[in-house]
Amino acid sequence: MKLPGLWKAALAVTMSAVAIVPGTAFAETLSIWARASSSSAAQHMIDLWNASHEDKIELTTIPDNQMVTKLATSVQSGDVPDLISFDLIFMPDFMRAGLLTDLTATLGADPNQAKVAQAFRDLASYEGKLYGTGFTPDVSILLYNKDLFKKAGLDPESPPKSLAQLEEYATKIKETVPDAYGYYFSGSCGGCNIFTQAPMMWASGAKLLPSSADGPAMEGTGVKEVLTMLRSMWEKGVIPESAEADTGANFQATFETGTIGMQGSGGFAIAALKANHPEIDFGIAPLPGVKEGEASSFVGGDVIAIPKGSKNAEIATKFIQWQLTDEAQLQGLAKNLILPSRSDLADNEYFKAEPRYVTTAQAVGIGQTPYAFRFNDMVNADQSPWLTMIQTAVFDGDIDGAIATARETMLGIAAQ
Repeated sequence: MKLPGLWKAALAVTMSAVAIVPGTAFAETLSIWARASSSSAAQHMIDLWNASHEDKIELTTIPDNQMVTKLATSVQSGDVPDLISFDLIFMPDFMRAGLLTDLTATLGADPNQAKVAQAFRDLASYEGKLYGTGFTPDVSILLYNKDLFKKAGLDPESPPKSLAQLEEYATKIKETVPDAYGYYFSGSCGGCNIFTQAPMMWASGAKLLPSSADGPAMEGTGVKEVLTMLRSMWEKGVIPESAEADTGANFQATFETGTIGMQGSGGFAIAALKANHPEIDFGIAPLPGVKEGEASSFVGGDVIAIPKGSKNAEIATKFIQWQLTDEAQLQGLAKNLILPSRSDLADNEYFKAEPRYVTTAQAVGIGQTPYAFRFNDMVNADQSPWLTMIQTAVFDGDIDGAIATARETMLGIAAQ
């Protein structure tokens, strides 16, 4: 078809103009997978990004128990999301399996990455390379009932600062307050106990889960001391009998009855208790170690990474770096009462009205996360060596035997 001369000239000018415009590009739409338990927090960050960037991000929520399998199969098939947010505990397995993109050159040189909580930086490193960073954290803390403290003659503004004080306070609550118990934990839940009991062990220097067949396992000060404390409270009736069979279903519900003095919990407890049980006056404190001055936490939540084969890895990397900026950490997370992954932003304008958030955010900076392969086998499985050790030591009283058996079994798992 022949075009009239005028149309030819107009078309030539138009094409020429397009050709010489520098940086001309079409906006992309990126995909991100996030596990269900953290998808709400992830959406806040995505919305903030989408409001100020031409390239957009769409969220797909994946059931928590399907994330590991879906990522592995998607990488094998080549049909991967551009970004993925998942439980940080699986980071070592994913890195070793080669499922993630190396971000050392870009993220490793980002000054904001140096401000991210140490636990996230440690978990995202493998063989000297960096594969991700913190995204939407949570952390374990000591939750305590201030009303029960008052009734027991304890200072509600002075939570226990050592294992000995924790047992002392818990025992006093049980002895002086009718129908109350001093301490609670879910005795048949491996994940609950690694989250809440393990920090009291490694606060004093213990090494718990081995990352190799010859690594330290259940060694150092804190392991026997914590198990001994729990056993003592169990024998004295300071812990309710219902704790032994609790698979985690009543992890928070028992405290919500107002009859529990203390328990390990997570930052999520603040919003839940304020919304559902405003009648409970509660406090938040770090989980103590053997000696006063020793404290720690389990840094949980999600890391963010780029799967191997991402079709928009360059833009995905920009999003990962952007979400570490002051703007994203404060406007996307803290403003929505979600903990920032950067330790330097723990005390921020949005948390000032609720100091319990500040305490919880500060726990991210002093916390740890076990660096272990096959974490599920060691901790979360129904008959895991971690859970079996807790149950044998606390409910059966064989503390030394429980530690020795757990150590042997864990090292066998690490050797696989």
